[in-house]
Amino acid sequence: MIKRLSPNTLGLVYAFVALFLWGIHGPAGRYLALQGVNMFVVTALRFWFGTFIFFLYTLKRGHLPHIDYKERWKLVLLIAFVGVALNSLFYHLTLIYLSGTLVMILENLSPVFVLFFSFMLEKVKPRWVEIFSLMLSLGGVLLIVLGKEHFKDLHHFFYFGIFLGVLTGLTFGIYVYFSAVLVRPLRGRPDEIVAFLMKIFTITALLMSPLLLTKGRWPQSFWEWFWLIEMGVFQSGAAYILWNYALSLLPTNQTSILFLMTILFTTINEIIFLGLELNRYLIVGGGLIMAGGYLLTRKRKRRAVPGGVP
Repeated sequence: MIKRLSPNTLGLVYAFVALFLWGIHGPAGRYLALQGVNMFVVTALRFWFGTFIFFLYTLKRGHLPHIDYKERWKLVLLIAFVGVALNSLFYHLTLIYLSGTLVMILENLSPVFVLFFSFMLEKVKPRWVEIFSLMLSLGGVLLIVLGKEHFKDLHHFFYFGIFLGVLTGLTFGIYVYFSAVLVRPLRGRPDEIVAFLMKIFTITALLMSPLLLTKGRWPQSFWEWFWLIEMGVFQSGAAYILWNYALSLLPTNQTSILFLMTILFTTINEIIFLGLELNRYLIVGGGLIMAGGYLLTRKRKRRAVPGGVP
């Protein structure tokens, strides 16, 4: 007879499965980009697949009839368009120019932008540890840029890729900051959080649909379709559900540390399947960004919100 898992252990299981799935996302997207697949199409389709998973889940749990798309629709539209749609678009376009590991590292600049929004919109003065964290993160980006000549198969639009990566972190920061307003009252109620994500993803999928009409190569081979569907079903769907259940069982500061493991899983997968070669600039620069993000997230753990949009 299998021993019943404690809530903390069960939360860790949910979290690690979600993080492992998100660790596949970067390499899978990078693979499609290297194959020449239209990344606009990839971005749009993965949201439709993810929305379908949320639809099945909320339908089974009985929350689907209670989703109110008109409630605070302006804020919801802002989150869906900027925090999710643009974030995902920048993320997938960055994969054309940079490795999945580097894209994930740059997305972890998001706590820096959350700090900036808090200062600009709420007049919350940053503390010394937050300023120190900001300097760490910016120093990490600068170190990666200075060490660009040490990257294998460097894309000639490397700097543009870095710019897109920073925009990825900025838009994810917008998602984190503004979705806190809607998600904070639902803390500890994962089913209702998934229903909230269903609303956001449905709107995002509709906003992204025109991208399906852009010129470019659709997936053709079995493996191209396989990884695209896998990204939609598991990274855009199942991982979010598992992660939000983990958040309902684990302390927020613990999950903020665990989320950084998406970079570890991404790096391992890229080394194994795409031949990624690490260098000291990527390792040290990435470490500085992650350290800065961790310090900011830990100090601001009461503002943390479920989920994330890799």
